[in-house]
Amino acid sequence: MQGLLKRFWQWIQQFFAQVFGSSSSLAGDEKNALKQPLSDTDYEFLFSQLLDGVAHGWHEGRILKYFEDLGERGKTKLWVAWLERFGEKALSSAAPNLQLAARMMRLGELAQSFQKIEPIGKTAYEIGRKLYTREADSAVWEYVGPDTQVTDVMQTEIKPPTLEESLNEDNPPPQTETLTIEELTTRLQQDPELASQVSQQLGIESKDPQTLVNALISHFEAQQPPDTPQPSPDTQSSAETVETYFNQGIEQANLGDLEAAIALWDQALAVDANFAPAWHNRGSALATIGQLEEAIASFDRALALNAQDIEALNAKGQVLYSLEQWPEAIACWDQVLTIQPNYYQAWYNRGSALELMGQPSEALESYQKAVDIEPTFELAQNRLQALSQQ
Repeated sequence: MQGLLKRFWQWIQQFFAQVFGSSSSLAGDEKNALKQPLSDTDYEFLFSQLLDGVAHGWHEGRILKYFEDLGERGKTKLWVAWLERFGEKALSSAAPNLQLAARMMRLGELAQSFQKIEPIGKTAYEIGRKLYTREADSAVWEYVGPDTQVTDVMQTEIKPPTLEESLNEDNPPPQTETLTIEELTTRLQQDPELASQVSQQLGIESKDPQTLVNALISHFEAQQPPDTPQPSPDTQSSAETVETYFNQGIEQANLGDLEAAIALWDQALAVDANFAPAWHNRGSALATIGQLEEAIASFDRALALNAQDIEALNAKGQVLYSLEQWPEAIACWDQVLTIQPNYYQAWYNRGSALELMGQPSEALESYQKAVDIEPTFELAQNRLQALSQQ
């Protein structure tokens, strides 16, 4: 019973994240949270969630829905004003921010599809571009150019510190409060606006607190797979062990100790050999320290578990490129483009390989594709100009 209640509360948190756009919506006084403006810390927390979604492949419609789900708190003017303040903070920070730059620029590209959030995307892109321009001379971004000798594929594979950790270390993310069912009922009784939001999300007319709680329980039960046995204590312990090793590995990678990170991910995989993120990060770390063949093997294991992982495909292509296995690298980038045709970095990488294979016409076509998707992409522009003059 305790395990069922725990899963129910986790599901409740996800449900309210859909209602309010944040998993912290039940923390503190919901009524005040709905009426009071967001603090800069709140914006950073929500923006961190958004960028994590972008990094995991959110499409344009999902990003629009994210802001729509925020209701009054998702107004474009408010977000643009905060982004301008955040940009000043990010640009003044001494911490490396290429990862942040890449994600903000990607958000800007995706947000252009909808007029409602286009100003948010434009502001995010401009900030990301400034961060990238400032640091591009001292670090390699996520693609491989023809003159690049060392590829830092860790830039997009190892989970970076959150915005709060890198820019606001003294202010940790808000903690989510855990309520009993009785306490949830009381909250709904005390806050008619919250009850109205829940009623609307559930699609029922009643705003009676007990009716809403019963509906939430029924909705939860309907989404559970039939006859699913509860995990045994041993299974739960194994899952927690895997997650602990994995997170410790990320911490070591962020500290620059990649050998220690690999050892920790190996321990996670010894417990669960099907834990794809560990294979993915392991491949990235191995590639960074120059163990390229082993890196490819790790990426292959990750892709066997998740064939849609375009970041793993892109990274594998970069490693094959470093090994001068250009046709195999192009095959990886072709798979990326089958999944996500507007992934302009893959078009650029593909052009680089074709150029080295002595196929300048085909390389020009790929570079042109990259520029068509991202007109400000200077690396592709430079190669187009160079090949056109030959």
